[in-house]
Amino acid sequence: MRRPTLVPPDPTTDPVYLTAAAISSLIQTLPSGTAYFVGIVLIAMMTGRLVQHKGSLARAVFPLVASLRWGWHRAERGKFSLDALVERAHDWCPENPEVEAVRLGKHQRQVHALDTTTIARWRCQSQKVALLGKGYDHRAKRAIKANLCAALVSVVLIRGIRVPLLRCVRFGTSEEAAVELVFKEVEPWEGYHLIIVDAKLATKAQFAQASAEQALAGRLRSNCKLRCEPKPRRNKKNKQNRARGRPPKHGAVLHPGRGRPEVKPDEDFTLEVEGRKIRVRRWNHLHFAEYAETKPDVLRIDDPKYTDPLLVGTTARELKTEELLQVYPHRWPVETLFYIGAETTGTEQPRAWTEQATERRIGLGLVSASLLKAIAASTEAMALGPWDKKPQPTAGRLANHLDLHAAEFQALSLQGVALRNYRKNPKRTQTQDLTLKKAA
Repeated sequence: MRRPTLVPPDPTTDPVYLTAAAISSLIQTLPSGTAYFVGIVLIAMMTGRLVQHKGSLARAVFPLVASLRWGWHRAERGKFSLDALVERAHDWCPENPEVEAVRLGKHQRQVHALDTTTIARWRCQSQKVALLGKGYDHRAKRAIKANLCAALVSVVLIRGIRVPLLRCVRFGTSEEAAVELVFKEVEPWEGYHLIIVDAKLATKAQFAQASAEQALAGRLRSNCKLRCEPKPRRNKKNKQNRARGRPPKHGAVLHPGRGRPEVKPDEDFTLEVEGRKIRVRRWNHLHFAEYAETKPDVLRIDDPKYTDPLLVGTTARELKTEELLQVYPHRWPVETLFYIGAETTGTEQPRAWTEQATERRIGLGLVSASLLKAIAASTEAMALGPWDKKPQPTAGRLANHLDLHAAEFQALSLQGVALRNYRKNPKRTQTQDLTLKKAA
Protein backbone atom coordinates (compact mmCIF):
# COMPACT_ATOMS: atom_id res chain seq x y z
CA MET A 1 0.00 0.00 0.00
CA ARG A 2 1.36 3.40 -0.95
CA ARG A 3 2.32 5.93 1.70
CA PRO A 4 -0.24 8.77 2.01
CA THR A 5 0.92 12.28 1.22
CA LEU A 6 -1.36 14.59 3.16
CA VAL A 7 -1.72 18.28 2.38
CA PRO A 8 -0.81 20.33 5.47
CA PRO A 9 -3.34 23.06 6.23
CA ASP A 10 -2.16 26.63 5.90
CA PRO A 11 -1.45 28.35 9.27
CA THR A 12 -3.77 31.20 8.27
CA THR A 13 -6.66 28.69 7.91
CA ASP A 14 -7.16 29.55 4.28
CA PRO A 15 -10.39 27.85 3.09
CA VAL A 16 -8.74 26.55 -0.11
CA TYR A 17 -5.99 24.81 1.90
CA LEU A 18 -8.44 23.39 4.44
CA THR A 19 -10.83 22.00 1.83
CA ALA A 20 -7.97 20.57 -0.22
CA ALA A 21 -6.59 18.88 2.90
CA ALA A 22 -10.03 17.37 3.57
CA ILE A 23 -10.30 15.91 0.05
CA SER A 24 -6.72 14.66 0.16
CA SER A 25 -7.32 12.85 3.45
CA LEU A 26 -10.39 11.14 1.99
CA ILE A 27 -8.88 9.85 -1.24
CA GLN A 28 -5.41 8.90 0.02
CA THR A 29 -6.68 5.58 1.39
CA LEU A 30 -8.43 4.60 -1.87
CA PRO A 31 -6.90 2.44 -4.63
CA SER A 32 -4.69 4.28 -7.09
CA GLY A 33 -7.06 3.74 -9.99
CA THR A 34 -10.02 5.25 -8.15
CA ALA A 35 -8.55 7.96 -5.88
CA TYR A 36 -7.89 10.46 -8.66
CA PHE A 37 -11.39 10.30 -10.10
CA VAL A 38 -13.19 10.34 -6.74
CA GLY A 39 -11.19 13.49 -5.96
CA ILE A 40 -12.35 14.99 -9.25
CA VAL A 41 -15.99 14.29 -8.37
CA LEU A 42 -15.59 15.81 -4.88
CA ILE A 43 -14.02 18.92 -6.43
CA ALA A 44 -16.94 19.25 -8.85
CA MET A 45 -19.42 18.95 -5.97
CA MET A 46 -17.66 21.33 -3.57
CA THR A 47 -17.30 24.05 -6.20
CA GLY A 48 -21.00 23.90 -7.08
CA ARG A 49 -20.33 22.85 -10.67
CA LEU A 50 -22.65 19.87 -10.45
CA VAL A 51 -25.58 22.19 -9.72
CA GLN A 52 -24.54 24.52 -12.52
CA HIS A 53 -24.75 21.61 -14.97
CA LYS A 54 -28.10 20.42 -13.54
CA GLY A 55 -26.77 17.20 -12.08
CA SER A 56 -24.86 16.01 -15.14
CA LEU A 57 -21.61 14.60 -13.76
CA ALA A 58 -20.06 14.19 -17.22
CA ARG A 59 -20.49 17.87 -18.08
CA ALA A 60 -19.41 19.06 -14.62
CA VAL A 61 -16.10 17.19 -14.59
CA PHE A 62 -15.27 17.51 -18.29
CA PRO A 63 -13.17 20.71 -17.87
CA LEU A 64 -11.19 18.91 -15.16
CA VAL A 65 -10.57 15.72 -17.18
CA ALA A 66 -10.49 17.13 -20.71
CA SER A 67 -6.96 15.82 -21.19
CA LEU A 68 -8.06 12.26 -20.39
CA ARG A 69 -9.68 9.94 -22.88
CA TRP A 70 -11.81 8.15 -20.28
CA GLY A 71 -11.84 7.40 -16.59
CA TRP A 72 -14.14 9.84 -14.76
CA HIS A 73 -16.87 7.19 -14.52
CA ARG A 74 -14.71 5.15 -12.11
CA ALA A 75 -16.23 7.21 -9.28
CA GLU A 76 -19.42 5.20 -9.74
CA ARG A 77 -17.86 1.88 -10.81
CA GLY A 78 -14.64 1.81 -8.82
CA LYS A 79 -14.19 -0.34 -5.75
CA PHE A 80 -14.40 1.72 -2.57
CA SER A 81 -16.60 1.87 0.51
CA LEU A 82 -18.89 4.86 0.96
CA ASP A 83 -19.18 4.15 4.70
CA ALA A 84 -15.39 4.31 5.01
CA LEU A 85 -15.36 7.75 3.36
CA VAL A 86 -18.11 8.96 5.68
CA GLU A 87 -16.18 7.73 8.72
CA ARG A 88 -12.95 9.30 7.47
CA ALA A 89 -14.66 12.65 6.88
CA HIS A 90 -16.14 12.52 10.39
CA ASP A 91 -12.73 11.79 11.91
CA TRP A 92 -10.98 14.53 9.92
CA CYS A 93 -13.19 17.37 11.18
CA PRO A 94 -12.27 17.11 14.89
CA GLU A 95 -8.57 16.82 13.93
CA ASN A 96 -8.43 20.14 12.07
CA PRO A 97 -11.06 22.74 13.06
CA GLU A 98 -11.81 23.60 16.66
CA VAL A 99 -14.72 21.26 17.24
CA GLU A 100 -16.70 20.97 20.48
CA ALA A 101 -19.14 18.08 20.73
CA VAL A 102 -22.61 18.92 22.07
CA ARG A 103 -23.26 16.89 25.23
CA LEU A 104 -26.22 17.02 27.60
CA GLY A 105 -27.15 15.63 31.00
CA LYS A 106 -25.19 14.12 33.83
CA HIS A 107 -24.16 11.25 31.56
CA GLN A 108 -22.80 13.72 29.01
CA ARG A 109 -24.80 12.20 26.19
CA GLN A 110 -23.50 12.94 22.71
CA VAL A 111 -26.24 14.54 20.62
CA HIS A 112 -27.14 13.18 17.16
CA ALA A 113 -29.89 14.21 14.74
CA LEU A 114 -31.76 11.89 12.37
CA ASP A 115 -33.99 12.87 9.49
CA THR A 116 -35.11 11.68 6.06
CA THR A 117 -35.38 13.41 2.71
CA THR A 118 -37.32 12.75 -0.48
CA ILE A 119 -35.22 13.17 -3.64
CA ALA A 120 -37.74 13.43 -6.44
CA ARG A 121 -37.24 11.78 -9.82
CA TRP A 122 -39.56 13.89 -11.98
CA ARG A 123 -38.57 12.63 -15.43
CA CYS A 124 -38.17 9.00 -14.47
CA GLN A 125 -40.60 6.70 -16.30
CA SER A 126 -38.52 3.52 -16.31
CA GLN A 127 -39.20 0.68 -13.89
CA LYS A 128 -35.54 -0.42 -13.90
CA VAL A 129 -34.30 2.49 -11.81
CA ALA A 130 -32.89 1.25 -8.50
CA LEU A 131 -33.73 2.53 -5.00
CA LEU A 132 -37.06 4.03 -6.02
CA GLY A 133 -39.93 4.23 -3.58
CA LYS A 134 -42.91 6.49 -3.02
CA GLY A 135 -42.36 9.57 -0.94
CA TYR A 136 -44.47 12.62 -0.23
CA ASP A 137 -43.15 15.71 -2.01
CA HIS A 138 -44.23 19.09 -0.65
CA ARG A 139 -43.85 20.85 -3.97
CA ALA A 140 -46.02 18.35 -5.81
CA LYS A 141 -48.28 17.86 -2.75
CA ARG A 142 -48.57 14.16 -3.49
CA ALA A 143 -46.61 10.92 -3.32
CA ILE A 144 -44.19 10.53 -6.23
CA LYS A 145 -41.34 8.24 -7.29
CA ALA A 146 -38.29 9.26 -5.35
CA ASN A 147 -35.09 8.14 -3.66
CA LEU A 148 -35.77 8.00 0.09
CA CYS A 149 -32.66 8.72 2.10
CA ALA A 150 -32.07 8.76 5.88
CA ALA A 151 -29.05 10.54 7.32
CA LEU A 152 -27.64 10.59 10.85
CA VAL A 153 -25.36 13.45 11.91
CA SER A 154 -23.43 14.32 15.04
CA VAL A 155 -24.11 17.84 16.26
CA VAL A 156 -20.98 19.83 17.15
CA LEU A 157 -20.12 23.47 17.76
CA ILE A 158 -17.45 25.28 15.72
CA ARG A 159 -16.91 28.86 16.86
CA GLY A 160 -20.40 28.86 18.34
CA ILE A 161 -22.08 27.59 15.14
CA ARG A 162 -23.98 24.29 15.14
CA VAL A 163 -22.48 22.04 12.47
CA PRO A 164 -23.65 18.58 11.29
CA LEU A 165 -20.96 15.91 10.91
CA LEU A 166 -22.29 13.06 8.78
CA ARG A 167 -22.18 9.65 10.48
CA CYS A 168 -24.41 7.36 8.43
CA VAL A 169 -26.43 7.38 5.18
CA ARG A 170 -28.97 4.70 4.31
CA PHE A 171 -31.54 4.27 1.53
CA GLY A 172 -34.83 2.39 1.33
CA THR A 173 -38.07 2.05 -0.57
CA SER A 174 -39.80 3.79 2.35
CA GLU A 175 -38.84 6.16 5.12
CA GLU A 176 -39.45 3.51 7.76
CA ALA A 177 -37.09 1.07 6.04
CA ALA A 178 -34.32 3.66 5.72
CA VAL A 179 -34.67 4.74 9.36
CA GLU A 180 -34.60 1.12 10.52
CA LEU A 181 -31.28 0.58 8.74
CA VAL A 182 -29.83 3.65 10.48
CA PHE A 183 -30.90 2.42 13.92
CA LYS A 184 -29.21 -0.92 13.23
CA GLU A 185 -25.95 0.95 12.68
CA VAL A 186 -26.37 2.82 15.97
CA GLU A 187 -26.96 -0.26 18.15
CA PRO A 188 -23.28 -1.33 18.55
CA TRP A 189 -22.14 2.16 19.58
CA GLU A 190 -20.66 2.42 23.06
CA GLY A 191 -21.32 5.19 25.55
CA TYR A 192 -24.32 7.41 26.13
CA HIS A 193 -26.01 8.94 23.10
CA LEU A 194 -29.16 10.96 22.42
CA ILE A 195 -30.80 10.73 18.98
CA ILE A 196 -33.20 13.52 18.02
CA VAL A 197 -35.92 12.74 15.47
CA ASP A 198 -38.96 14.43 14.00
CA ALA A 199 -42.65 13.72 14.60
CA LYS A 200 -43.07 11.29 11.69
CA LEU A 201 -40.04 9.28 12.86
CA ALA A 202 -40.72 9.30 16.61
CA THR A 203 -43.01 6.26 16.55
CA LYS A 204 -44.12 4.33 19.60
CA ALA A 205 -42.05 1.34 18.51
CA GLN A 206 -38.89 3.45 18.23
CA PHE A 207 -39.43 4.81 21.74
CA ALA A 208 -39.90 1.26 23.01
CA GLN A 209 -36.69 0.05 21.35
CA ALA A 210 -34.59 2.85 22.87
CA SER A 211 -32.21 1.74 25.60
CA ALA A 212 -30.73 3.57 28.57
CA GLU A 213 -27.51 4.25 26.63
CA GLN A 214 -29.09 4.91 23.23
CA ALA A 215 -31.85 7.32 24.31
CA LEU A 216 -34.37 8.88 21.93
CA ALA A 217 -35.87 12.35 21.88
CA GLY A 218 -38.39 13.54 19.33
CA ARG A 219 -41.34 15.72 18.58
CA LEU A 220 -44.72 14.12 19.30
CA ARG A 221 -47.87 14.65 17.32
CA SER A 222 -50.32 17.20 18.68
CA ASN A 223 -53.08 14.56 18.98
CA CYS A 224 -50.98 11.94 20.76
CA LYS A 225 -52.46 10.08 23.75
CA LEU A 226 -50.46 8.82 26.72
CA ARG A 227 -51.20 7.20 30.06
CA CYS A 228 -50.09 8.14 33.54
CA GLU A 229 -48.93 5.73 36.20
CA PRO A 230 -51.74 3.97 38.10
CA LYS A 231 -52.51 5.05 41.61
CA PRO A 232 -51.01 2.82 44.32
CA ARG A 233 -53.46 0.34 45.79
CA ARG A 234 -54.27 0.62 49.46
CA ASN A 235 -53.37 -2.32 51.69
CA LYS A 236 -56.41 -3.20 53.71
CA LYS A 237 -56.09 -5.17 56.90
CA ASN A 238 -59.25 -7.14 56.22
CA LYS A 239 -58.39 -9.71 53.57
CA GLN A 240 -62.02 -10.19 52.64
CA ASN A 241 -62.41 -6.53 51.55
CA ARG A 242 -59.22 -6.22 49.53
CA ALA A 243 -59.44 -5.53 45.81
CA ARG A 244 -59.47 -8.52 43.54
CA GLY A 245 -57.70 -9.00 40.22
CA ARG A 246 -54.35 -7.90 38.86
CA PRO A 247 -53.01 -4.45 39.64
CA PRO A 248 -53.74 -1.94 36.85
CA LYS A 249 -51.02 -1.00 34.35
CA HIS A 250 -52.51 2.30 33.17
CA GLY A 251 -53.60 5.41 34.98
CA ALA A 252 -55.41 8.50 33.79
CA VAL A 253 -55.49 9.37 30.08
CA LEU A 254 -53.48 12.43 29.05
CA HIS A 255 -53.63 14.39 25.80
CA PRO A 256 -50.71 16.84 26.24
CA GLY A 257 -51.53 18.67 23.01
CA ARG A 258 -55.04 19.74 23.99
CA GLY A 259 -55.93 23.19 25.18
CA ARG A 260 -56.65 21.87 28.67
CA PRO A 261 -54.74 18.67 29.44
CA GLU A 262 -56.54 16.24 31.73
CA VAL A 263 -53.64 15.77 34.19
CA LYS A 264 -51.85 18.45 36.15
CA PRO A 265 -48.19 18.78 35.07
CA ASP A 266 -45.29 18.03 37.38
CA GLU A 267 -43.61 21.31 36.39
CA ASP A 268 -45.26 24.49 35.17
CA PHE A 269 -43.44 27.82 34.73
CA THR A 270 -43.07 30.74 32.32
CA LEU A 271 -40.01 32.00 30.44
CA GLU A 272 -39.45 35.31 28.68
CA VAL A 273 -37.66 34.93 25.33
CA GLU A 274 -37.23 37.88 22.94
CA GLY A 275 -40.02 39.80 24.64
CA ARG A 276 -42.46 36.85 24.49
CA LYS A 277 -43.76 34.85 27.44
CA ILE A 278 -43.41 31.13 26.81
CA ARG A 279 -45.19 28.63 29.04
CA VAL A 280 -43.39 25.37 29.74
CA ARG A 281 -45.07 22.26 31.21
CA ARG A 282 -43.57 18.85 31.91
CA TRP A 283 -45.09 15.47 32.74
CA ASN A 284 -42.89 12.67 34.11
CA HIS A 285 -43.22 8.87 33.96
CA LEU A 286 -45.79 8.65 31.16
CA HIS A 287 -46.20 5.70 28.83
CA PHE A 288 -48.09 4.55 25.76
CA ALA A 289 -50.90 2.06 26.18
CA GLU A 290 -49.18 -0.44 23.87
CA TYR A 291 -45.79 -0.14 25.59
CA ALA A 292 -46.32 0.19 29.32
CA GLU A 293 -42.69 -0.62 30.15
CA THR A 294 -41.33 2.43 28.28
CA LYS A 295 -41.92 5.59 30.31
CA PRO A 296 -40.82 8.79 28.51
CA ASP A 297 -41.09 12.31 29.85
CA VAL A 298 -43.09 14.85 27.84
CA LEU A 299 -42.37 18.56 27.58
CA ARG A 300 -44.94 21.02 26.22
CA ILE A 301 -43.87 24.48 25.02
CA ASP A 302 -46.54 27.11 24.30
CA ASP A 303 -45.10 29.97 22.25
CA PRO A 304 -47.47 32.82 21.19
CA LYS A 305 -45.50 33.05 17.94
CA TYR A 306 -46.85 29.64 16.84
CA THR A 307 -50.40 28.34 16.71
CA ASP A 308 -49.77 24.78 17.89
CA PRO A 309 -47.72 23.84 20.95
CA LEU A 310 -44.44 21.95 20.65
CA LEU A 311 -44.47 18.51 22.27
CA VAL A 312 -41.13 16.82 22.90
CA GLY A 313 -40.82 13.34 24.38
CA THR A 314 -37.61 11.68 25.53
CA THR A 315 -36.47 8.48 27.19
CA ALA A 316 -33.47 10.30 28.72
CA ARG A 317 -35.39 11.10 31.89
CA GLU A 318 -32.31 12.30 33.75
CA LEU A 319 -32.29 15.48 31.67
CA LYS A 320 -33.41 18.57 33.52
CA THR A 321 -36.06 20.82 32.06
CA GLU A 322 -33.49 23.49 31.20
CA GLU A 323 -31.49 20.88 29.27
CA LEU A 324 -34.56 19.39 27.64
CA LEU A 325 -35.47 22.81 26.26
CA GLN A 326 -32.21 22.76 24.28
CA VAL A 327 -32.77 19.34 22.73
CA TYR A 328 -35.13 19.95 19.81
CA PRO A 329 -33.29 22.99 18.33
CA HIS A 330 -30.27 20.70 17.84
CA ARG A 331 -32.23 18.89 15.11
CA TRP A 332 -31.87 21.87 12.77
CA PRO A 333 -28.32 20.99 11.50
CA VAL A 334 -29.54 17.87 9.71
CA GLU A 335 -32.07 20.03 7.86
CA THR A 336 -29.31 22.38 6.71
CA LEU A 337 -27.30 19.38 5.52
CA PHE A 338 -30.05 18.39 3.08
CA TYR A 339 -30.48 22.01 2.01
CA ILE A 340 -26.76 22.43 1.26
CA GLY A 341 -26.71 19.09 -0.52
CA ALA A 342 -29.54 20.15 -2.81
CA GLU A 343 -28.44 23.73 -3.49
CA THR A 344 -24.65 23.30 -3.64
CA THR A 345 -23.50 19.73 -4.17
CA GLY A 346 -26.25 18.56 -6.54
CA THR A 347 -27.85 15.75 -4.54
CA GLU A 348 -31.32 16.94 -5.59
CA GLN A 349 -30.65 16.06 -9.24
CA PRO A 350 -28.80 12.72 -9.29
CA ARG A 351 -28.58 11.56 -12.89
CA ALA A 352 -27.84 8.00 -11.87
CA TRP A 353 -29.83 4.87 -12.63
CA THR A 354 -28.15 1.94 -10.88
CA GLU A 355 -28.28 1.28 -7.15
CA GLN A 356 -24.55 1.71 -6.61
CA ALA A 357 -24.33 4.90 -8.64
CA THR A 358 -27.34 6.44 -6.86
CA GLU A 359 -25.98 5.66 -3.40
CA ARG A 360 -22.55 7.03 -4.21
CA ARG A 361 -23.83 10.17 -5.93
CA ILE A 362 -26.10 11.14 -3.04
CA GLY A 363 -23.67 9.91 -0.37
CA LEU A 364 -20.70 11.86 -1.76
CA GLY A 365 -22.93 14.93 -2.03
CA LEU A 366 -23.87 14.73 1.66
CA VAL A 367 -20.22 14.17 2.63
CA SER A 368 -19.26 17.28 0.62
CA ALA A 369 -22.06 19.29 2.23
CA SER A 370 -20.91 18.28 5.72
CA LEU A 371 -17.30 19.25 4.99
CA LEU A 372 -18.34 22.56 3.42
CA LYS A 373 -20.41 23.44 6.47
CA ALA A 374 -17.60 22.54 8.90
CA ILE A 375 -14.87 24.39 6.97
CA ALA A 376 -17.05 27.46 6.43
CA ALA A 377 -17.75 27.67 10.17
CA SER A 378 -14.04 27.42 11.02
CA THR A 379 -12.95 30.22 8.65
CA GLU A 380 -13.78 33.87 8.28
CA ALA A 381 -16.93 34.94 6.44
CA MET A 382 -16.39 35.67 2.74
CA ALA A 383 -18.44 38.25 0.84
CA LEU A 384 -19.76 37.42 -2.62
CA GLY A 385 -19.22 41.00 -3.76
CA PRO A 386 -19.45 44.65 -2.73
CA TRP A 387 -23.21 44.28 -2.34
CA ASP A 388 -22.78 41.65 0.37
CA LYS A 389 -22.68 43.97 3.39
CA LYS A 390 -23.14 41.29 6.07
CA PRO A 391 -21.32 38.13 4.96
CA GLN A 392 -21.94 34.93 6.87
CA PRO A 393 -19.74 31.81 7.12
CA THR A 394 -22.00 29.69 4.91
CA ALA A 395 -21.30 26.71 2.67
CA GLY A 396 -22.59 28.50 -0.45
CA ARG A 397 -20.11 31.34 -0.09
CA LEU A 398 -17.30 28.84 0.47
CA ALA A 399 -18.26 26.89 -2.67
CA ASN A 400 -18.26 30.10 -4.69
CA HIS A 401 -14.79 30.97 -3.35
CA LEU A 402 -13.48 27.51 -4.26
CA ASP A 403 -14.90 27.83 -7.76
CA LEU A 404 -12.99 31.09 -8.25
CA HIS A 405 -9.74 29.32 -7.25
CA ALA A 406 -10.49 26.05 -9.03
CA ALA A 407 -7.00 25.65 -10.54
CA GLU A 408 -5.16 25.95 -7.21
CA PHE A 409 -7.88 23.97 -5.45
CA GLN A 410 -7.56 21.05 -7.86
CA ALA A 411 -3.74 21.00 -7.70
CA LEU A 412 -3.68 20.96 -3.90
CA SER A 413 -6.46 18.37 -3.56
CA LEU A 414 -4.85 15.86 -5.96
CA GLN A 415 -1.32 16.32 -4.70
CA GLY A 416 0.33 12.95 -4.10
CA VAL A 417 -2.33 11.03 -6.07
CA ALA A 418 -0.87 9.57 -9.24
CA LEU A 419 -3.10 9.34 -12.27
CA ARG A 420 -3.41 5.83 -13.61
CA ASN A 421 -2.16 5.63 -17.20
CA TYR A 422 -3.96 3.27 -19.54
CA ARG A 423 -1.61 1.52 -21.97
CA LYS A 424 -2.56 0.73 -25.53
CA ASN A 425 -3.46 -2.77 -26.58
CA PRO A 426 -0.24 -4.39 -27.93
CA LYS A 427 -2.28 -6.89 -29.97
CA ARG A 428 -4.20 -4.30 -31.88
CA THR A 429 -3.49 -6.04 -35.18
CA GLN A 430 -5.99 -8.75 -34.32
CA THR A 431 -8.84 -6.30 -34.99
CA GLN A 432 -7.82 -5.62 -38.57
CA ASP A 433 -9.64 -8.64 -40.01
CA LEU A 434 -12.99 -7.90 -38.38
CA THR A 435 -15.97 -7.38 -40.68
CA LEU A 436 -17.62 -4.63 -38.64
CA LYS A 437 -14.65 -2.61 -37.40
CA LYS A 438 -16.72 0.31 -36.12
CA ALA A 439 -18.96 -1.95 -34.07
CA ALA A 440 -15.91 -3.65 -32.60
